[in-house]
Amino acid sequence: MPVVDAVKIEELISKVPGVKAVKVVGDGAGLHEIHVITTSDKSPKQLVRDIETVVLASTGIRLDRKIISIAQVESDVKTQRVLPYQISNLKVEHIDERNIRVTVTIEHGEEEFYGEFVGPKTSRNIPRIIGNAVLNALSEIHDFALSFDDIAEVYFVGKKYVLVHITKQYNNVEESIIGTAVIEGSYEKAVAEAVLDAFRRI
Repeated sequence: MPVVDAVKIEELISKVPGVKAVKVVGDGAGLHEIHVITTSDKSPKQLVRDIETVVLASTGIRLDRKIISIAQVESDVKTQRVLPYQISNLKVEHIDERNIRVTVTIEHGEEEFYGEFVGPKTSRNIPRIIGNAVLNALSEIHDFALSFDDIAEVYFVGKKYVLVHITKQYNNVEESIIGTAVIEGSYEKAVAEAVLDAFRRI
């Protein structure tokens, strides 16, 4: 059974979109209480599912949802709801027998951001090419370093999810960020959506 680290669990939950504060009560034997303050942008049920997914995929610990308490406060940030970043186009092009090119277009209101990345088309590398294409498209709208580091897949409540890890570096400080997306059709699109989800958490 995985060792329970309450501080690590708090760090993971704090990265779930909408979470404003979190306190985990537990010891080495297990977790006893998880108290979360969130905005009102998501339903408590959805937030609990997001928390369970992130913790399970990152630590292997399956939370008992009965110990999770959610308190919602009114969100003070509405612009992301009005003008979300959305992937409007994703294209995977085979250049030759060894390499592929991924191009992506991201919309934000009336603005469009374009990115691409080329690399070897091995099964392990294709998600990295997609992730870097998305990060390249977003590079125009921030001034920090971002890297696509790893990807995992997890089954949860009957659905298959993609989880990605990206690292943000700014002023010599690094921060780990996790993004998720459900695989509902295209695996490639799910990878891109997970990277965009991670970016929204920055």
